Amino acid sequence: MEQYLADLHIHSRYSRATSKGLTPYNLAAWGEIKGLTVVATGDFTHPGWLDELKEALTPDGTGLLRLNDPKGLAGQIPWLPDAHPAGRVRFLLSAEISSIYKRGGKVRKVHNLVYMPSFEAAEKLNAKLAKVGNLASDGRPILGLDSRHLLEMTLETDPLAFLVPAHIWTPWFSLFGSKSGFDSVEECYGSLAKEIFAMETGLSSDPEMNWTLSALDRFRMISNSDAHSGEKLGRECNIFSGDPSYEGIYRALRGQGLGPKFCGTVEFFPEEGKYHLDGHRECGVVMEPAEAKARGGLCPVCGKPMTLGVLHRVLDLADRTEPVRPEGMPGFTSLVPLDELAGEVMGVGPKTAKAHGLVARMLARFGSELTVLREAPAEEIGRVSTALAEAVSRMRRGRVLRTPGFDGQYGRIAVFTPEERRELKVGRFLAVPPTPDAAKAAREPAAEDDPPAEPPPAPGSAAAPAPPKPFDRGLNPAQRAAVDSQARHLLVVAGPGTGKTHTLLAKIRALLDTGAPPGDILAVTFTRRAAGELRERLARDAGMAEDAATEASQDAPALPWADTLHALALAAWTASGGQEPVLLSEDASRRLFATVNPELSGARLRAAWRELSLARERLTPLPPADTAGLGLYAARYARQKSDWNLLDFTDLLEFWLEKLVAGSEQPTCAHVLVDEVQDLTPLQLAVIAALVGRDRASLFAIGDPDQSIYGFRGAAPGVRAELLAAWPDLEVAALAENYRSTQPVLNLAAGLFPGRAPLVSRLSSETPVASEIQLFEAPTAAGEAGWMGERIQALLGGTSLTLARDLSAETLAPGDLAVLVRFSGLIGPIRKSLERFGIPCAAPEADAFWNEPRVRLLLAAAGRLMGLPAPADVEKPPTLPDRVLAKGPLGLSAYLGDIAPFDRLFWQGPEFRDLCRAFDAHGGWAGLLNHVATQTELELVGKRAQKVRIMSLHAAKGLEFAAVFLPALEDGILPFAGSDFLSGKPGHLAGQMDEEEERRLFYVGLTRAKSRLFLSHALRRDLFGRRLMLKRSRFLENLDLGGVRRRALRARTVSQVKQLGLFDADAPTR
Repeated sequence: MEQYLADLHIHSRYSRATSKGLTPYNLAAWGEIKGLTVVATGDFTHPGWLDELKEALTPDGTGLLRLNDPKGLAGQIPWLPDAHPAGRVRFLLSAEISSIYKRGGKVRKVHNLVYMPSFEAAEKLNAKLAKVGNLASDGRPILGLDSRHLLEMTLETDPLAFLVPAHIWTPWFSLFGSKSGFDSVEECYGSLAKEIFAMETGLSSDPEMNWTLSALDRFRMISNSDAHSGEKLGRECNIFSGDPSYEGIYRALRGQGLGPKFCGTVEFFPEEGKYHLDGHRECGVVMEPAEAKARGGLCPVCGKPMTLGVLHRVLDLADRTEPVRPEGMPGFTSLVPLDELAGEVMGVGPKTAKAHGLVARMLARFGSELTVLREAPAEEIGRVSTALAEAVSRMRRGRVLRTPGFDGQYGRIAVFTPEERRELKVGRFLAVPPTPDAAKAAREPAAEDDPPAEPPPAPGSAAAPAPPKPFDRGLNPAQRAAVDSQARHLLVVAGPGTGKTHTLLAKIRALLDTGAPPGDILAVTFTRRAAGELRERLARDAGMAEDAATEASQDAPALPWADTLHALALAAWTASGGQEPVLLSEDASRRLFATVNPELSGARLRAAWRELSLARERLTPLPPADTAGLGLYAARYARQKSDWNLLDFTDLLEFWLEKLVAGSEQPTCAHVLVDEVQDLTPLQLAVIAALVGRDRASLFAIGDPDQSIYGFRGAAPGVRAELLAAWPDLEVAALAENYRSTQPVLNLAAGLFPGRAPLVSRLSSETPVASEIQLFEAPTAAGEAGWMGERIQALLGGTSLTLARDLSAETLAPGDLAVLVRFSGLIGPIRKSLERFGIPCAAPEADAFWNEPRVRLLLAAAGRLMGLPAPADVEKPPTLPDRVLAKGPLGLSAYLGDIAPFDRLFWQGPEFRDLCRAFDAHGGWAGLLNHVATQTELELVGKRAQKVRIMSLHAAKGLEFAAVFLPALEDGILPFAGSDFLSGKPGHLAGQMDEEEERRLFYVGLTRAKSRLFLSHALRRDLFGRRLMLKRSRFLENLDLGGVRRRALRARTVSQVKQLGLFDADAPTR
């Protein structure tokens, strides 16, 4: 069968650092000049490029694509005016995806090639990937998506879709990369590893190097150009036999069938690749793996870690001393690009007019570059250039001189010795092949001093004690003292990162170990998520399955009780009344209050609702119901809830407290443990006091008053005093050893509380963790966002091999980073800016209407009409007549009315209105259900991805990140003076601001960081329709900025903020 050549990895002009002339027509012209039959499209994930492909290409019936109109190809290559490509090249849909994520405690950076058999399949995959990251930011998108999940998504898209790990040995971004890869295919792709059947060698390795690993014997080793311009096409490519088709290529790479075959590859000499040997480019140091190992991988000039090359990594994983070609696998041919040979022959650079002239003459005679390099008889080449004929002959025999590439610098392959090149210049060249000794001398790097037998020890390493490892060695002395304390009532003041949850769990385990029945122990958490995590960890300790944790803890005394006060109060209500009440959400409660008090609106309505909510949570007596004002508003609200059989969350606590105080409910718990005690309101503390009593039960409360940030919801500002008032015998313990942050971060945060000693860092790591703290001043919010984008790119290790090469510090995964802001209105602009940098971001969004529990019931009922089974998490969808369902959502509201769990507030609420709109937009139940099913799948994809988190400071409570950005540090924003102040509305009262709570909120933000903090503020910011010019936050004046790197962006450069490298100049801030 006839053979053809295919280059299956290229890029479009939408990728970084690519030729702007790359178009489908340009690629078709270059592909034909090179001698390729099939060229990958590259970058189908980019919406702009996909649109161009759909406009320029059409399916040819084989799963490949051809040009709609091949006219005009002759003008695509200006220096080849006599070339007339006929448009014979076919295209195969492909994309390269950069996955940066954390797995097994390490940041992984893997590039994968994805192939699709049709535009429809490509669009289907793009719809899923768009949920993970911004596909429009770069032709090679950066996604925080695990490679296994990407493979799973690819396989689900189409039966013929497949994935190939890209340039598998590249140090920075690959499957086996020394910087951030894996040691096996199975480690990366898990149970789906069997679905990988081909791998890309990359420019710095060839199949022979891969044959030293028996684990790779089953894979077809393909090679591609990874071209960023048309001229680079075909520098590596694949040889197939049979008629070109997508399925033929797919079957050939799988080794299936008797038809199309994979016949090998055309390769670079691997030494020409830019990561072949070990070295440090900045110092000009390059060395073989053995010498690099002897030097401990450190540069002998500067002492920094060298970039370990592909050969080094191959030798590390190899289980053969010599390469063994697997049975049935094809061979390969190593070539040198024609322009490089022409340049060497002419004594000029490969891109010069002289070199181009010789290449043009060869193409005119032989048709394509790869025909010249692979097939043209040397004597025929000699009719054009005797020296070039000799060069091609030597190349084909492998008689070349090699200067290996290293640390991002391409190597050089030569066919003539320096003496022969001099003879070429004066026209006295005789075709004498280089001697082996000359070739060896050209290949080896300059000799260094004899390396030491083993790397020298780090200075002072012998005397340095090993850092403590807290969590794998139990409790530290302060934690142990708190757990072992016999105090009847104990408050544990636990600063950020001091092991609060660890200590709480240890106390529960200690109670169980001393014989306390699980049913006598109650753990109260601030959120249901925290309660679930607590139950799961207790279940694991008890050797129970996770799915049994909730059942055991709620229905039987196998585990202690763990839940929020509101959930416990709801259980008490249900146990008392026998029927679960209809609970109002916070939004529904506000709307009901507004409905029954129509004279209130705008700021008056918000103020009255806030006053009522705080009074109830703070146990402040309300004015009489017969007086105008708050008493009347509250009475109307209470009466309407009673008439409609509704409850809000505060009702639950008030009901439970009343039962406990009256003695009509007797608490059964002998030990009450309270997490995040500083965030409880007086009402919640009163419930705790009723559960514990004066001496009936023990109390173990843990939290940090310095992190009390919920005063706007009624949280008690002085929890220690409140607890002492309830239990005069209260003892207090303190945890001051921090296992989250470096000491510089803790020292900086401590400045917010003058006179307070900072926490002591006990951060444990195999290698010391360096701190980085910066304070940046920007002229505008846009400049601030641009600076954050650059810094995040650097922390992620760059988004390309070029950026990554210059980074020697530890790099992070997207999920290791967070941007924390004071309020949600700041999130949108920051997210848009970061996504323009190609950074995968996650920000809180309003829940989709179909996730509301009652909407899910209605959709399940409609699905039953369509013959669909009810979702597993929907217990009892209502049985509705077909005639009612046929009327759509409005028919349901008329039929169901106030039948629980539905009520008139639900039918008037935003989720039901969204359901009605979606029903109309999708043409009925069938279209709506299909839309919801698709969107639900996309939501799942999005949740799998690792992304940079953008969230409010309140939402970040309890979380931790390796690096934290705190933008918009301006007076009025932090501390927050209120939206009325920022929007310029008259009558705002800045005095209502709780400055101390705002200070604590800033403290929470600072202490989310492990080692890297980036603080910033802008001189000008557009917000709430106004241009604000605010002073920098007063809290910055409290911080010791002596060791902080200060930077600023000059106002005159604002118009250039999109350019890379703009923010690197240091400058003092105000």
